Amino acid sequence: MLEAKKSAWFETIFSFYNRNLLKRRFHSLQVSGLDFLREKNAGIPLIIYANHSSWWDGLVASEISKMAKLDSFIMMEEKQLKNLFLFRKLGAFSVVRENPRKAVESINYTVNLLKKTDRTLWIFPQGEILPNDARPMKFYNGLSRIIEKISEVFVVPLAMRYEFLSEFKPQVFVKISSPELFKNSKDFESKKMTEIMKSRLTNVLDELKTDIISKNFSNFERII
Repeated sequence: MLEAKKSAWFETIFSFYNRNLLKRRFHSLQVSGLDFLREKNAGIPLIIYANHSSWWDGLVASEISKMAKLDSFIMMEEKQLKNLFLFRKLGAFSVVRENPRKAVESINYTVNLLKKTDRTLWIFPQGEILPNDARPMKFYNGLSRIIEKISEVFVVPLAMRYEFLSEFKPQVFVKISSPELFKNSKDFESKKMTEIMKSRLTNVLDELKTDIISKNFSNFERII
């Protein structure tokens, strides 16, 4: 597998480039629920799992991570990371979901990254770019297997949508749901937990769609 090779100076340079790129391509980036990320407990790792409907998702995640001052890592398909190898300097590492042995290797690497730290993992359990409104959502078991192996971790579902409303450029809307703390999960059923996580993310994505349709943006903070 391809391990993360984080570089502080590269992250600083990329953050300026990324913010300018998002400003050029989108009218705004608005986020609901950012306070928890800014104020989360130190010493407990965090997993953010999100839907994956666009190539832009990783760059949006990077901007949110910067705003919340998170020490973030992100799991990417190995074939994609080989083409975007500089992302390893931002905390990206690889997974080959189609190969069980290599998938387990990535899961164990992830667990070692997160154990006894306040690091953040971004993961897209759908494993590929899919339409936001496709139901049921496709979901791999890797997320629940990671949670099972960590003694204490916050887990948060996050939904993203890209919408053309009244502006020439599209707008990005992100909704971060309430966190759940998993601690010493002895009676943990991986497949059952995967279904629960899938249901939670589906609900948050549907709630975000409702907010956009009804133009209910009172709880959203514009960060770009």
